[in-house]
Amino acid sequence: MNDAVHVPWWAADDADRRLKNTIAALNESAEMISTACADTVSVGEVELALVDVLHLNQIADILDREIDTQSITSLLAAYDFARLRPERLCEVEFVDSIIPDGVSILLTEVKVKLKGEIWMVHKNDADPFPSNPHAHNYQRGLKMHLGNGDLYGYRAKVASTRLRKPVLLDFRSRVKQANSTIVLPPLAV
Repeated sequence: MNDAVHVPWWAADDADRRLKNTIAALNESAEMISTACADTVSVGEVELALVDVLHLNQIADILDREIDTQSITSLLAAYDFARLRPERLCEVEFVDSIIPDGVSILLTEVKVKLKGEIWMVHKNDADPFPSNPHAHNYQRGLKMHLGNGDLYGYRAKVASTRLRKPVLLDFRSRVKQANSTIVLPPLAV
């Protein structure tokens, strides 16, 4: 017996239409907000701000809502995008991804082609969760606890997965090499 779920063609077309419309609305909103605040606001920053304002677990959750450019710009009219740009302490780049398969991603990832990935550790992050400091991967919309390697979506309070200990130790070593003044949280693995 075939256990595959049959999805009607019209349902697949509707999901594809919603995805395309949402991506277009995000792009248009980033341009309009940039013009309005006389500062460059990226599509990724618009996504992070929406996750924050709408209390979503991840940006993909926005696909469950009918949202357009006007509603996005209205929701984010008073948003402080500077909080998404804390002072950078260091940046760690990997040739091969350390993120386990199956971790959810930002909607715009399909537009960005990178061989590796970049993680950033900031000083005075507006949100000290999951550790202080912690690392951000903006391309994937993830935060990493630097004490135990737990990975979180931007609004998630429960880790989706955890890095293996050797990977976390290598990561912490690279952070210290990039900036020896950083005080990392105690190792908890």
